[in-house]
Amino acid sequence: MTAGIVAITVPDSDGELPELAAWLRGEDELRGRVQLFDAVVVGVTSNSAGVFTDSLFAWLRRCREARVSLKVKRSGAVEELELDFGAASDAEQVLGAVQGFLDKA
Repeated sequence: MTAGIVAITVPDSDGELPELAAWLRGEDELRGRVQLFDAVVVGVTSNSAGVFTDSLFAWLRRCREARVSLKVKRSGAVEELELDFGAASDAEQVLGAVQGFLDKA
């Protein structure tokens, strides 16, 4: 199981990042792993990526139809995965991309 960091930004967010951080902190598996800077930063593993993705898409559907940008960095690696998507995007595809990146050797 590989760990990584996900940085979430919401373009033109009107203060939504604190709300998203609080939303993600409500998940038992993410509690203690969510920090708020100029982005919401979440520590994830390939195992907790499903909870993270489900929660993020639930927040998107509840709050807005805007775009979200993710940058995922795997522990000990230089390369990053960057994804841009909205509430109507396929959550399973995003989850697969994040898990695949985290598990990449």
